[in-house]
Amino acid sequence: MLLPSDSFAESKLLSYDKLAHLGVFGLLSFLFMVGVHRHKYFSGTRMRQWFMPTIICVLYSTSLELLQNFSPGRSVDFYDFIANVASTIFGVIVFYIFKKNNLVISKLIL
Repeated sequence: MLLPSDSFAESKLLSYDKLAHLGVFGLLSFLFMVGVHRHKYFSGTRMRQWFMPTIICVLYSTSLELLQNFSPGRSVDFYDFIANVASTIFGVIVFYIFKKNNLVISKLIL
């Protein structure tokens, strides 16, 4: 996320940068949800299960976007931040779909 923007290949059809945000923050929030689901501290309240990982991922995303201002060749981009937040929410939703349907979650949570 802090590499110069010219190190990525350009595409007119689909932005590799936004796909990277989707992959990184979707996977991060999904795995965070797996960890939260395993931990007994979070098992009691749904508020903690939903919002704690989402808030932490959004704060992490915000800090990375602000740090890009100090990285050569990068700048703060509001659309990257929106992609990060959307990807975080997507990862949380995918986790709950998997959990609701008992897909793979039993294999991930040992």
